[in-house]
Amino acid sequence: MPRSSPETPGPRRRPAGPWRNGPIPVVGVIGGIGAGKSLVASEFASRGGFLLDADQIGHTLLEQSPCRDRVLERFGEEILAPFGDFGVRRPIDRRALGSIVFSRPEALRDLESILHPAMRKTFERAIARESRRGRVPAVVLDAAILYEAGWDTLCDFVVFVDAEPEIRLARLEASRGWTLEVLTAREKLQGPLEEKRRQADHVLTNNNDLAELKTSADALWTQLINPRRRPRGSGQSGAAPTVRGRPPS
Repeated sequence: MPRSSPETPGPRRRPAGPWRNGPIPVVGVIGGIGAGKSLVASEFASRGGFLLDADQIGHTLLEQSPCRDRVLERFGEEILAPFGDFGVRRPIDRRALGSIVFSRPEALRDLESILHPAMRKTFERAIARESRRGRVPAVVLDAAILYEAGWDTLCDFVVFVDAEPEIRLARLEASRGWTLEVLTAREKLQGPLEEKRRQADHVLTNNNDLAELKTSADALWTQLINPRRRPRGSGQSGAAPTVRGRPPS
């Protein structure tokens, strides 16, 4: 087979390794709103994981072309922040955009059709980069809609962060001023929690204090970065099986 010329490079080869994306695993973190998903993802990051925050990446892409141009074309300039000290370009007012998409399912689907492909490409590039560098034990993907968007196919393990509904509501009331009606409406826009919990490889329960969560997260992290673990869906023999449920304390 002839070599690719410098002007027409061939496809970049995936780094060798036992995981889906090369030598390091990708850990997806999901959970109910207010359960502490991002807290667990941050705990994993503090132990050396490279964190990909889906919300933050989506917000960044929202202000970059071509996503910004397509969103403005779809929703109009009424979603821009009021005139102020922003220079030549007003940012998108995420609260104004949210009031539209969270009340109209078709609008949410339109926004997702614009952002999600670009977000996935960003995830893929970051995972490939960290796999080549080999400086971190794992990549952590913090994404509430991991399953809904199909991003779980990037992951070797998925961790579901669980908490009782009344505890989640109390946290959201204190931190965001949400009511039960607001929480219920937002959860209807995502997949059923019980189904996500069933599909996940591990469940971390966060009903109590931060110290207990840190202990559980640390124990689970040690399991996840163990090179003898088996990637999701692999048929490798001799590897430790994926274990459902809480990690040992």
